[in-house]
Amino acid sequence: MLCAPIGSEPPCGVLYLQRRAQPRPFREEDRALIETVARNLARQADRLLAREALRAAGDATRSIRERLRLDGVVGKSETLAAVLGEVAMVAPLDVSVLLTGDSGTGKSQLAWVIHNNSPRARRPLVEINCATIPESLIESELFGALPGAHSTARTRMEGKVAAAEGGTLFLDEVGELPLGVQAKLLQLLQSRIYYPLGSPRPLRADVRIIAATNSDLSEAVQQRRFREDLFYRLRVMPLRMPTLAERREDIPELARHFATKVASRHGLPHLPLSVNATKALVAAEWPGNVRQLENGIEAGLIRAASRGASQLELAHLFPHPHRGEPSANEEGLTFQEATRRFQAALLRTTLEASDGNVIEAARRLDLARSHVYNLIRVFGLGKKR
Repeated sequence: MLCAPIGSEPPCGVLYLQRRAQPRPFREEDRALIETVARNLARQADRLLAREALRAAGDATRSIRERLRLDGVVGKSETLAAVLGEVAMVAPLDVSVLLTGDSGTGKSQLAWVIHNNSPRARRPLVEINCATIPESLIESELFGALPGAHSTARTRMEGKVAAAEGGTLFLDEVGELPLGVQAKLLQLLQSRIYYPLGSPRPLRADVRIIAATNSDLSEAVQQRRFREDLFYRLRVMPLRMPTLAERREDIPELARHFATKVASRHGLPHLPLSVNATKALVAAEWPGNVRQLENGIEAGLIRAASRGASQLELAHLFPHPHRGEPSANEEGLTFQEATRRFQAALLRTTLEASDGNVIEAARRLDLARSHVYNLIRVFGLGKKR
């Protein structure tokens, strides 16, 4: 018989040959040949094992990524996969979509994903933030205006509806639209016609409407700040973008993505994140969601580069103490005490983020459950009755 290892340190398998018909020793040439074959098999095996490792790592978005164009969408959590699954369902349909979710969660990016995977992808997506335009100008910005229709309309103005012809009109912060403009938007959705400001003649529009809001539109309807009929017209297909707290497992990948993006933008060194920095990012609270995380990574990378650091450390990302925790740079604080205080703070925030679930906290910190219980006892972090 003749055996050759497939791979090394340790081998992932063996290539086994046995003479049965005419038992006799193998020659040296046979040994060289089987070793060559085993080396080639090892390369293929490495690829298969890497693919399996990726699958085992829990990339819940893998199958969706094979079907959708997801430029710049970072993450592989079950929560993100659920949203993308809804996008895959709604993108090909020419219906209005209402995107909800907290500020900074990525609703604008989701609008682009819907557009890029729709039959209108070859036409423009035109975005307008309804909260940043003065009430006196929002109607002309949307629908256009004839000369003299208002004080700044000296020539014919093309509105965003006309600019999005054949494509998608994305209305961010749609809850900030004045009631009068809401009525004209409702007309556009119902009949596909609109009137530029100052024009007696209607124009026909071929646009898809995607709207987004971080406010409760149903409450605005009850308070008569938003038209009920428009609300139901917009939310034919409602999609909610989850908060960063609901997809914490995506934070390490998002942080690496933003570090690379920021370094390229500013011409800074491409620095990896330290293990402690990554764990702290996962455990931290991000009320501003993905936008706040990106800003934090940008500030941290600038600090790290200015100090000639070789990687992004905890001190670069969180230069000031949180929740009354002393800074590790306090006068007279030993390295051991600084480490102890950091561990206590990290464990506390991770337990809070896990709702006191020790098993989940241990998973997030990559520690044995028994070790987490020991740390809870050492740092006095048990539940207070």
